[in-house]
Amino acid sequence: MCANIILAMGALVVFGTFMSSSNRLMTGNTQIAEQNEYYITAISLAQAVIDEAKTKAFDAVTYTTTVTIPDSLTNPVKLGPEIGETVPKPDTLFSGAPYSASYKGYRSMFKFNDIDDYDKYQRLVNTPRAEKYSILVKVNYVTETDPDFLKMTRTFCKRMTVDVSSPFMPDVVTLTYAFTY
Repeated sequence: MCANIILAMGALVVFGTFMSSSNRLMTGNTQIAEQNEYYITAISLAQAVIDEAKTKAFDAVTYTTTVTIPDSLTNPVKLGPEIGETVPKPDTLFSGAPYSASYKGYRSMFKFNDIDDYDKYQRLVNTPRAEKYSILVKVNYVTETDPDFLKMTRTFCKRMTVDVSSPFMPDVVTLTYAFTY
């Protein structure tokens, strides 16, 4: 009888240790899954800004005319929105015209008409699962043959860098895209 009690107590200790380890493992997996969801959302938000910019003209000048030499493009120190194209910092969901209460959008979609208008653009996004995704966009001229090399002169290639941060992520997610004319 005494041996059965000792065996039962030993089994309970082994079972308790197993349950504790399993619980720790499941908690860790849940945290990793949630963090991956935040990263995937951040990548999607960055890609959405890039996709929005893809619908715009390459430059304010190319919005209405064809350009054959880079010197006709916007000066590198003047990249950003032109007069009348400003949006609040940060840009948030908007329900005024041309949007509605049932169909909200960001002002950048209808205020910006070319890629470099997004330089220094900021957007704040709240999703059903996480709030305060902060998006910061930078636009620079780059070398056509090496988009990682920034230029302080006009070229037919602009690189957009989109950084997304969130209080739910320890790191900043960065996507880059090179636009060519």
